[in-house]
Amino acid sequence: MESLMAEEDSGSSSPSNKPWLVKFEEDPSSGTMRLLDPVTRSPLRYSPNATLKQLNLMEYRIVELHKSYGLKFGENNVTINSLHKLVLLPRNHLSFGNVYAVFMIYNEGKLGFMRFGDEELTYVDVENSYYDDIIVYKGECYVVDKWGTVSCINSALEVIQVSPPLSCGFGGKKHLVESYGELYVVDQYYERVSVRHGREDDNIFGEYHNSRYDSDAIDFKVYKLDQEWSKWDNVKNLGDHVFVLSKDGSFCVSTKEFDGVKGNCIFFIERVSPTVRAMYHSRVFDLEDGSMRDLASLPISRMVEPPSTWLSNDLSPSASESECEILLPVQ
Repeated sequence: MESLMAEEDSGSSSPSNKPWLVKFEEDPSSGTMRLLDPVTRSPLRYSPNATLKQLNLMEYRIVELHKSYGLKFGENNVTINSLHKLVLLPRNHLSFGNVYAVFMIYNEGKLGFMRFGDEELTYVDVENSYYDDIIVYKGECYVVDKWGTVSCINSALEVIQVSPPLSCGFGGKKHLVESYGELYVVDQYYERVSVRHGREDDNIFGEYHNSRYDSDAIDFKVYKLDQEWSKWDNVKNLGDHVFVLSKDGSFCVSTKEFDGVKGNCIFFIERVSPTVRAMYHSRVFDLEDGSMRDLASLPISRMVEPPSTWLSNDLSPSASESECEILLPVQ
């Protein structure tokens, strides 16, 4: 997102003229959108000391990098425990008819399917309940399990394996990221998480997954899928790219549009405190030296910082009490 007002004054060096990453969350029922931090998904707010409190999207150039979806239930008998992530496939896809198809990961790793109007959730792949992530890649639904095996789902709801498991995929969670037409898996390693190979029962798997969210990340490994040879290539350098690992969908962004910002990094989230639930802060993993730091302490934070003094992504309790969330009408 970049202000068009900069074109009126090409010599301006105002922070408000710099491009920045932001997430829009649309609520169709109210006809409004919220502005969110692209990593933590925390709401952006109007600063209490600001004199100007108006954001006109017509004054900005907006480039869409990624689209994600949530799920709201109407009056039906559908019950889904612990929904982690879902993807929406367009109408007429995979011969599902003229309705939208939804694939989701729920209940600590199960894979489910629904179409608009369905009264029940369809359980996909009863042999595997250990899926970590899901993505739409080249118009198809792809999933990765905790061993790093990537599979594609066909119109018969069959899970077709397209990659071998990662030979050294001992991390606690696998993330799928598409970057310029290529498919990557990011393996995130946690403290106090022991990876168990073999297919344990659901209780053990639930313990395995719950423990990783309470732990800090200690390392990341990146692999690119070579689909022609069905093998994994170990990636040591992302160039000018940054991978953003968000809870509702990961994506890639180039740093070329951001002056003075280096790439070859991974943005991710961690809990602010083990005792504070649902409050996260942004961290950065640098592939060059393996370091991990708070995003706010680095120059690369300019990518996600609001470019105006009257916008804030402050997560402190005082901020949430004194500042108002930004609500915009859906155009």
